[in-house]
Amino acid sequence: MSQVEISGIVKVPHSDISLSPATIQEAEARTCELKLTPLPEDRHHTTVLHQSVRGLKGLSKEVKKFQKGKTDSNPVVYPEVELPQINTDGAEVLLVEDTHPSSGAQRKTLRIVLRGQLQEALGAWVAEFCELNSLERDERELQRVYHISYSNLTGLPGDSVR
Repeated sequence: MSQVEISGIVKVPHSDISLSPATIQEAEARTCELKLTPLPEDRHHTTVLHQSVRGLKGLSKEVKKFQKGKTDSNPVVYPEVELPQINTDGAEVLLVEDTHPSSGAQRKTLRIVLRGQLQEALGAWVAEFCELNSLERDERELQRVYHISYSNLTGLPGDSVR
């Protein structure tokens, strides 16, 4: 079973993601073709909730206190249904582009978009997770497409399209 990490965002870390050889081969070829820079493998992850989700900042602070031993109980309530195993079987490699909202710089990110069945399972898990932890998603988060950012212009995860 995968488990999420909470550190500003809620994510499935690279250690709990299985990239199929065919997906890696396609992503590497597209990365070269588009002249993008791969993100470090240990930075591959699937964001399930962005830091903008109402209530997540407070929950993240409580998680840090718990991890440092400043509180005795974990503040996070997890759904009874297990988080689905993240793998790239049936995934689509897709280029997305936008303009950075503050700098105006063009951004390009090659994503591995998870297959539909996994999108649905993650969406259901996230909805229950938010309800259990009193987190409120905005319209953008409700429309989230779960993916793994594979490469972008700089190779820095923060420079990927949101």
